Amino acid sequence: MNISEFSLRKTALAAIALAAVVGLTACGGSASAGGDASAAANAAKAPLFSQLPKEIQGAGTIKVASNVEYPPFESIDKDGKTIVGIDRELADAIEKKLGVTLAFDNIAFDAIIPGLASGRYDMGMSAMSDTPERQKQVSFLDYFSAGAGVMTTKANPHNVKSLDDLCGAKVGIVKGTTEDADAAAQSSKCQAAGKEQLAITIYAGQNQAVLALQSGRVDAFLLDTTSGSVVAAESNGDLVMGKPYQEGFFGIVLPKDSTDLINVVQKAMEQIKADGTYKSILTKYKMDDHVIEKFTVNGATK
Repeated sequence: MNISEFSLRKTALAAIALAAVVGLTACGGSASAGGDASAAANAAKAPLFSQLPKEIQGAGTIKVASNVEYPPFESIDKDGKTIVGIDRELADAIEKKLGVTLAFDNIAFDAIIPGLASGRYDMGMSAMSDTPERQKQVSFLDYFSAGAGVMTTKANPHNVKSLDDLCGAKVGIVKGTTEDADAAAQSSKCQAAGKEQLAITIYAGQNQAVLALQSGRVDAFLLDTTSGSVVAAESNGDLVMGKPYQEGFFGIVLPKDSTDLINVVQKAMEQIKADGTYKSILTKYKMDDHVIEKFTVNGATK
């Protein structure tokens, strides 16, 4: 999912070109001929360009919302600006099939669905779990098998190994994630059993929650085990990621009324699976055991 400097320049040039077309139109000049030529060129080199919605063909860009602090799916590279990871590399591969740029915007995780619902973004790529509750607001194109788990420090003074061990513990959650509901449900379960509820703290992003765990402000952090395994591996042994307590899917997120876009992105994913790119990207990040056979729409049922 590495985005090269060339890709960044290409995005900038695409934006400049689009601005130039708008400027010509505003001045009374004819931009349609140039636009038609550009569309024809993209259609010739990208197999699925002609199937994109007309407004995206004209813009040359799919606006993608992402919370870029969730390795190995998306994070900022050492240069402080380049987005790298599984989702960015999948986006690079999808670009070649669609003939348009997938431009990432780094926003808060819980702002992704509202951003799609409002029309600010065309798509979300941020390792978001497909759930029936979220399906009420957006649609998911599933592309990765996933599962949530409990992260602790190596010392783990409260001996937390499962959700049932969290009664009375201080627990960190990233705002807007499915683990928020998991923690609330477990807290109610503890209370029903006559035990202390969870002391839940909500954080804006994963980095803040990890720092809270490392500093002892929380006893455990609930997150997806794929990203958690990477965080634990990079902690020099200070953090431990437990086994998944549930399984599900991550999905590319799209507005509910975007059937045409969903269908063409699904076809793009099927093509990069057929040519080996999909598995190659996951294998690069040692996530090939999370490959799924079929890219279903709204595959989560519980």
